[in-house]
Amino acid sequence: MWRRTLLASRNLKATPVNVVVRKVSNAQQQYTTLENASEVKHHENLSKDWWNVNGPMAALHALNAIRVPFIRDGIISRGRVEAPYINTTNVLCKQQLLEVGCGGGILSEQLARLGATVIGLDPGEELIKAARKHLSDHSPELCARVEYKMESIAQHANSNCEHYDAVIVSEVLEHVDDKTALLEACVRTLKPGGSIFITTLNKTLPMWMGGVVLGEYLLNIAPIGTHHWNKLISPLDVQRILDTMDCHTVLINGSTYDFWSNTWRWINSSQMCYALQAVKQRISY
Repeated sequence: MWRRTLLASRNLKATPVNVVVRKVSNAQQQYTTLENASEVKHHENLSKDWWNVNGPMAALHALNAIRVPFIRDGIISRGRVEAPYINTTNVLCKQQLLEVGCGGGILSEQLARLGATVIGLDPGEELIKAARKHLSDHSPELCARVEYKMESIAQHANSNCEHYDAVIVSEVLEHVDDKTALLEACVRTLKPGGSIFITTLNKTLPMWMGGVVLGEYLLNIAPIGTHHWNKLISPLDVQRILDTMDCHTVLINGSTYDFWSNTWRWINSSQMCYALQAVKQRISY
């Protein structure tokens, strides 16, 4: 696996954003930009085919091949896994994980298979129904370790401050308007020393032309309208936002999707897609 440390992040090219440090008011916490009605509806329309590995979510299913090891290895690298569990099939035993924007549960179930206890949040009612149905029908052995909630991260953070060993935000940021508010709530749920894992699309012309225009409008890899230029964000800008919350980026991996083989791989560039790990430093936020 190709890895890039924080020292290499200065080579990233991105348009700077103004990062505002703020506390979220009680009124603001009643919503999350994940709950943008059009975004939620767009993904709910795919709920019936969410678990079809050859359907519109095929690329998301394939992504598990690299994002699950990325999360697993990232947690291990921070010394949070007890020695007896390392190199076992239950390597994430005793780890409390939160997946924000879990959709139909493709990633949550796989993390639970490694022994983790997982809470999956999503604002889409149909997606939560699909996740619960698949869990009970096809993975009943995981029911004790996975729980899905139709709840905003802002609401969840209010009652779960510094509760989780890791928070996962995978293929979500590119659908969110207020990324600072979302990440702020995620970090509040994270224990000191815990990691936040993010995978998303970079805001570059190669990504837009090759990944979105080609992928959605010509090859139909994803439904048209799934991604929007103004919602994409560079890894440097994500790092800047997290830095304001004392959540320090320790790793950035570049990745790309080979549509002809429905496979993902790590590459020596973050121009297309990327996976990021950051660690919470401060005792309380």
